[in-house]
Amino acid sequence: MRSTLSQVIQTKSEIDYSYKTIKITQSRIGKGLIAIPVALAKWFPDHNDTIQVYLNDSPVSQTKHYSSYDSSTRECRIGGMKHWFQQNNIKRGDEIVIQLIDKERFIYRLIPERNFILKTKELQNSFDKSETEEEASEKITTLAQWTHLTEGKVVLNEYYRLINALLTKGRQYVKKPSSRARESAPTNLRTLLEQIYKGHCQVCDFWFLKRDKKPYFETHHIDPLKGHHPKNLLVVCGNCHNQFEYTEVKQVFNDEWLVRVSFNERTHSVKQAVLSAKIEGFFKELII
Repeated sequence: MRSTLSQVIQTKSEIDYSYKTIKITQSRIGKGLIAIPVALAKWFPDHNDTIQVYLNDSPVSQTKHYSSYDSSTRECRIGGMKHWFQQNNIKRGDEIVIQLIDKERFIYRLIPERNFILKTKELQNSFDKSETEEEASEKITTLAQWTHLTEGKVVLNEYYRLINALLTKGRQYVKKPSSRARESAPTNLRTLLEQIYKGHCQVCDFWFLKRDKKPYFETHHIDPLKGHHPKNLLVVCGNCHNQFEYTEVKQVFNDEWLVRVSFNERTHSVKQAVLSAKIEGFFKELII
């Protein structure tokens, strides 16, 4: 009778993405096998079969033989991994990230955890250094493909990452003249804000598309001296942006997020996607 007991050890992820790992044992290294915990058997064929596996960040998959639990081995395992173990200097106790790419066609990705974390951070750093919004959008697509998530999910994850990263570093106060000169948000943040709000003003919900079919919006710095922290930025239409500058403004905050604003006693709720999105945290799950 198949045992369905598996142990899951959950720890906080350091890359703002959740992922699953399995641990490699010395006996499997010697045999060139990866043993799949029973808890993950549902990802794989229920009989002996061939599967397609992307190794590391290769764009080309390889065909591997998979033995199901119901085979003579009495173990779920992927064979033909000895050369990959040697190439990646896999040692006893190393953890391998496993991704289910396509359940119907039995396609997977395997990559040493250390390489997965490094690659993800490289992609995030590349996104942060984007010089144009078009380039930043392409980086979001690349991250979505790498993490096997929707672009919408990646946008929220990256938004949370920037919130937490800037909080850790502390607010970056800037010296600016009192003329309230308008300043553009960084490319990475502006791209995230565009994809989150689709150009809709967070105050009045007005929006329109430009001739190039992209939404027009402006970014408002709530406190001109506090820089580009996400909590200090709003997506606004031109009308609301001018009201922030020229009317009598009263603001109400919730945990440093602006949630209500009044222009000359006319009160508006401020939409904050971060307060309504359900982000339950990012975890690494070691499946044993």
